Amino acid sequence: MARPLAVLREFSPRTRVVLSVNAVNSFGGGLVLPFLWIYLSDVRGLPAWVPAVTLAVQAATAVVGGLLWGSLLDRFPPRTTVPVVMAVAGIGTALYAQATGVYTALAAALVYGFGISGVGTVLRFLYAGAASARERGLAYSADYAVFNAMTGLGVLVGGLVASLDAGSRAIRFTLLYLADGATFLLAGAALFWLLPKVVQAGGKDDGGTADKRRVGYREVLTQRHIGVLLAALAVCSLVSYGQFRSGLPGYLTQGGALGPEGISGAFAVNILVAVGAQVLLADRIQRIRRSTVLAVSGAVWAVAWALVLAAGLRHGGGALGLAMAGVVLLSVGEALVFPVVTSLLNDLAAEHVRGRVNALLSVAVSTGSVAGPALAGALLPWADGLGLMAALLAGCLAVVAVAVRLRTVLGPEADLPKPEEEAGTEAGAGAGAEDPAEVPVAAAVPTPPVPSAQPTPSVPSAPETGATAGRTATEPAAAAV
Repeated sequence: MARPLAVLREFSPRTRVVLSVNAVNSFGGGLVLPFLWIYLSDVRGLPAWVPAVTLAVQAATAVVGGLLWGSLLDRFPPRTTVPVVMAVAGIGTALYAQATGVYTALAAALVYGFGISGVGTVLRFLYAGAASARERGLAYSADYAVFNAMTGLGVLVGGLVASLDAGSRAIRFTLLYLADGATFLLAGAALFWLLPKVVQAGGKDDGGTADKRRVGYREVLTQRHIGVLLAALAVCSLVSYGQFRSGLPGYLTQGGALGPEGISGAFAVNILVAVGAQVLLADRIQRIRRSTVLAVSGAVWAVAWALVLAAGLRHGGGALGLAMAGVVLLSVGEALVFPVVTSLLNDLAAEHVRGRVNALLSVAVSTGSVAGPALAGALLPWADGLGLMAALLAGCLAVVAVAVRLRTVLGPEADLPKPEEEAGTEAGAGAGAEDPAEVPVAAAVPTPPVPSAQPTPSVPSAPETGATAGRTATEPAAAAV
């Protein structure tokens, strides 16, 4: 197992810049993550339907906005697009600080949803600039770990600030939303200033000026395997992220198996295990077939939901133990599959549609996250939640079936990328690179492994742009699994 610090040292300067920016962004997002409903209803005194509609508007706007940002990334350099994305997201979340009425809350939701939809897309796009598939995989894994760790830290700090006695509640929450907005603006300024300094002078700024072909999302979806992978990713999000704040607590609490304290503990375990799994397994999973990782994740999730099902039929310590075991497995599956599928999609994507591919990736994860609560609401009342558990088990097995099929149709370079020192000697390392000249970081700079999304949390995934990190010639070749 590679040492985490040694892996981080492999990253190129640009990758480290993007990871640092994501850390700041994720901390800011964590400051306000749990509070929007409480803030609008309790602090601002708005009717209960306002936060519900606000969240719905924000989610719908994010889908439309994500598709637009993807198109812009394919047409303009990142240095032009990224600061605009960050500025819109920062202004949107700062507007919540002044959301004293229905219309201001909805305006904030529109602006923030439009902006935040592009944040994960642009970060994944930047990580995809890595010179090798291995680096991209490590980058997306690191990004996932950073996102979860810093979001968790932000939630803790935000909770402490919200509970202080100093000032009024409105002032404390206003400061939290303004602080979140400031992190976006700081991130945009940092990327605008630093990206050119860590990309070789005279080299192309990755993004979409080399190929001006006019394409649409239909062309992206018809590219080999991409549509299937996006659909699989939506199912993955539905059975993991989409249930963690809906189906899981709903099923375990409706029969009295767990109380609020147990659910709170489950959330803490989720963050800790997700971060730990990424730190410990990020390098190892680069040596395993991606189809195998996807299949294992589906199987792990199936076992996890079977444990949750059993936990819901018990009470006390037995229910808590089974539920925590299920949460651990859910978290491990999330940590494995989302960075790997993100990296695979970017390897398969043609360079001139990479922005659109990452935008569709964000839409797929968001679709699963939104469909999850809807599915839970529809099926939880049926047979004491057994209908929901059966549907989730079926979804997990569907992921396994897709992975088994992909293993037979994916090319070897996509399913098990070569080590970087081999891939770097061939033009177009990775399935998505069409021309080695399009690699944005100088070949002389060692390529770092880069992580995501965000998500988004899972985040994603986060939920959640790499430069080039190098792997030494002494490292063994990846072993097929």
